[in-house]
Amino acid sequence: MVGEGPYLISDLDQRGRRRPFAERYDPSLKTMIPVRPCARLAPNPVDDAGLLSFATFSWLTPVMVKGYQQRLTVDTLPPLSLYDSSDTNAKRFRVLWDEEVERVGPEKASLSRVVWKFQRTRVLMDIMANILCIIMAAIGPTVLIHQILQQTERTSGKVWVGIGLCIALFATEFTKVFFWALAWAINYRTAIRLKVALSTLVFENLVSFKTLTHISVGEVLNILSSDSYSLFEAALFCPLPATIPILMVFCAAYAFFILGPTALIGISVCLWPSSIQLSEGQQFW
Repeated sequence: MVGEGPYLISDLDQRGRRRPFAERYDPSLKTMIPVRPCARLAPNPVDDAGLLSFATFSWLTPVMVKGYQQRLTVDTLPPLSLYDSSDTNAKRFRVLWDEEVERVGPEKASLSRVVWKFQRTRVLMDIMANILCIIMAAIGPTVLIHQILQQTERTSGKVWVGIGLCIALFATEFTKVFFWALAWAINYRTAIRLKVALSTLVFENLVSFKTLTHISVGEVLNILSSDSYSLFEAALFCPLPATIPILMVFCAAYAFFILGPTALIGISVCLWPSSIQLSEGQQFW
């Protein structure tokens, strides 16, 4: 499947050659275009989606309309995106694993380190989207609503100032929801790619054995179903809490600026039970 069309990632099997930035991230950079009305080359519409369509999932609108009209069948469903296929992602993961083995040896090779390299760029983009979402979520209630309330108390307040504050509040709320949806869209595709890559590699390694005396059928099914789905959920949910410390620092600084040192007491009360729960959870596992 690799290298057969314009939308396939080529040269995955060439080790020792680092592809240039534009070649590696060409599809992702095209997705950053806000609107792509003329892009209709990919078999799956998500590969032709612009930033607005990708974040709002509006590329699914034709599929949803067909489902509402009861015309949705297996034949009318769009094929799987070539960037999310098992062949493409499994080859990329195997290349990264072979590079890890060559670098540190088979005994010190770390699967978690390879998993991080496999999804590193997408996780960082997700964290950036979450940070922008948090900033917009904090500006609205803490700054704009406070200014709007002060504006309503003034008898000589200018109307255009109030209108501007309302427009700014709407813009921050819209931007907050947009970046939150964008983070989920990135996480879903990242989780899909990680799950299919590892499931395919595990299946290929099991097939390569002449006998499976060292592993039972139940363990095989557990690895390909339960464990792979756990990896899917980890890739889906784990990047989201990464921005919580940033949010807490921002809120603590603002609360300290407004309320003074007493705000730190309330923050410490919130952190104390959380630290106890975290330590107990580590002891349990």
